[in-house]
Amino acid sequence: MSVYGFGPFRLDAEQLLLAVDGVPVALGPRVVETLLALIEHPGEVLSKSALLDRVWPDGFVEEANLAQNIYVLRKTLRAHWDVDAIATVSRRGYRFTGDVCRVERTPSLPGVESPSAARSRRRWLGLAGAIAACIVAAVATIATIGSAHDPAGSPQLSTKGARLYAIGRYYWNQRTQAGVEKSLAYFAEVVDADPRDARGYAALADGNAIMGDYGFGTLPPATYFERAHAYAEKALELDPKSAEAYAVLGMLESDVSGGSRTRGIAYLRRSIALDPSYGPAHQWYGIALLYGGRATDALKELQTAANLDPLSVTTTVWLSDAAYLDRHYDEAIAYARQAIDLSPQRKDVWQNLGLSYEARGDYSLAIAAYKTFATKCSNCATQASALLAHVYAVRHDMPHARAELAAAKADPTVSAADIATALVAFGERTSAFDWLHRLKGYPHKLIALDPRFDALRHDARFRDFEDAG
Repeated sequence: MSVYGFGPFRLDAEQLLLAVDGVPVALGPRVVETLLALIEHPGEVLSKSALLDRVWPDGFVEEANLAQNIYVLRKTLRAHWDVDAIATVSRRGYRFTGDVCRVERTPSLPGVESPSAARSRRRWLGLAGAIAACIVAAVATIATIGSAHDPAGSPQLSTKGARLYAIGRYYWNQRTQAGVEKSLAYFAEVVDADPRDARGYAALADGNAIMGDYGFGTLPPATYFERAHAYAEKALELDPKSAEAYAVLGMLESDVSGGSRTRGIAYLRRSIALDPSYGPAHQWYGIALLYGGRATDALKELQTAANLDPLSVTTTVWLSDAAYLDRHYDEAIAYARQAIDLSPQRKDVWQNLGLSYEARGDYSLAIAAYKTFATKCSNCATQASALLAHVYAVRHDMPHARAELAAAKADPTVSAADIATALVAFGERTSAFDWLHRLKGYPHKLIALDPRFDALRHDARFRDFEDAG
């Protein structure tokens, strides 16, 4: 396999790793595959269909996925190279316009390792390199992040603190229990390295907020939320203009800790005013708007968040949610596919994908997505049954629908809203409302946006339900 050189970049075609001036760049494998396809044929127009077939040979993908890959590549290349290297050819496809050359790979010393050992090492390096790329890229950009988030005249993090902060943010953004717990350890080291800097405390607030929100750890969620509040207040004591601290306070108030959504939105707006480039603030503001029933506004805010951080899996999943609830089903499918590309182990996105396929009338694809969701985790099968009950009922396959509904009802952890949607499809409206009224602490306006409840739109009971939330 080859290593290609263009401008300050090198692309290893075997490991699908892109580097600039020797430093790996954090890009998903399908994004790099898109770039590789273009630079293998510099100056030639590659059609969209050819690129889709090359990058997604398994199908089930929309052109919006390709457009997003091109957007990420252009943003990455322009950050380090004063060349518009990817041109759009109207109604045809894309062309790489930069100069490309092949670079010799440094050969291994003969006799050092066997071919099988070399193959094993390359497989390990491919995985380790992808992880290292994200961390190194985060460290490489910390100066930009720090200057954007700091008020004029405030000190920068130390070199050690900046490095620890960037690695912590990388793990925090994974939104897994292991990742968030690692991030908390790194953020604690940031505080040790720079005890008078607000960012370490604001980051600890972020980590504890996610621990509580996702139900991670051994402590009650309320304990993590209390810690998050305390760390955010400490950050504001050190820096009254900490955008990160205002953002996490806004998330806590508007989303997870039983606070005031109005106050939470005010905090999030304050954060965005202090630093419009801070992606999590836009993401959490978009979620708050969605919970308030404002799907169109939420979609715009989440698109802003995704543009600021196109590799954030969580933002992309919420973007898929918002597009579905705002009735943009093709976009919702594309965003869901992007999230799966970025994080194949993420299970909840398969629900988004199935819902959007179903809303578009692609029932077989919806069923396949729901069944994939059921296999992604040990406790997802009955939740998938509730989803399957609805789509089978819509397809008038009532034996399967009733069997899946019975399985869903037998598990008290299954979403009452999803069971209610299945009952709507069965025509059992009174029972559907009984299940809806079992919901506690979940935004009714968000549920009311769901297209599966369209049959109830003109029912006064549904309007009362929406207003009560």
